[in-house]
Amino acid sequence: MSEYLSNIELYFTEPKNIGNTDIVIDGSDVKHIQKVMRHKIGDKIFVTDGKGKIYEGEIKELKNESLKIHIVYIREYAEKYKNITLCIPNLRKSDRLEFAIEKATELGITNFIIFNSKRTMNRKVKIERLKKIALSGMKQSLNSYLPKITFHNSLSFLENNNSQIILFDQIEVSEFNSSSLNTNKDYYLLFGPEGGFAEGEIPANIITHRFKLVPNRLRTETAAICAVSKLSN
Repeated sequence: MSEYLSNIELYFTEPKNIGNTDIVIDGSDVKHIQKVMRHKIGDKIFVTDGKGKIYEGEIKELKNESLKIHIVYIREYAEKYKNITLCIPNLRKSDRLEFAIEKATELGITNFIIFNSKRTMNRKVKIERLKKIALSGMKQSLNSYLPKITFHNSLSFLENNNSQIILFDQIEVSEFNSSSLNTNKDYYLLFGPEGGFAEGEIPANIITHRFKLVPNRLRTETAAICAVSKLSN
């Protein structure tokens, strides 16, 4: 069953903390529930497992480090963009990469690949921080799927996979139209770094489609959000 929710606070707990009738919440959400929202025993709250379910429950036990709720109702949602992976380069400024992850998550993207290429900054990608930002974005937008984020130090992830690879390039003539995508196929939406990919860096035979997004030139993080917006439309 699927049902739309709005005007609620959504919390997260690991699937291992969910039983047949009760849920345990620990971590940073406990402080927010008790100190910020000032919830008491008997109050109704909503919790997701990050795997498609949102649980409605009543608080039955409060502790300093955890709380327990009794499950009243369960809503289950489909993963709308499970066949889409956003492939974003390691950007020069970390806040721009974080912005792209946050906003794409809010729009429903659940799969991300961060990569290095010849023209990216060879700096450490703080994957755990990005995962926290994605978690926050999931709760903010009331989505129920916790995004998966992986890092690759080269473009080798493009090879020997069954996904359709869509490269966004300003020089292309055709504009991206999400209606052309097939829900039964997997897609990598690939965005180049500042300055684009080096010549010959990506073998031409592995690119399935090439599109531009809009007539004007966009920063990488803006292009990624623009593409996801076109998906949602």
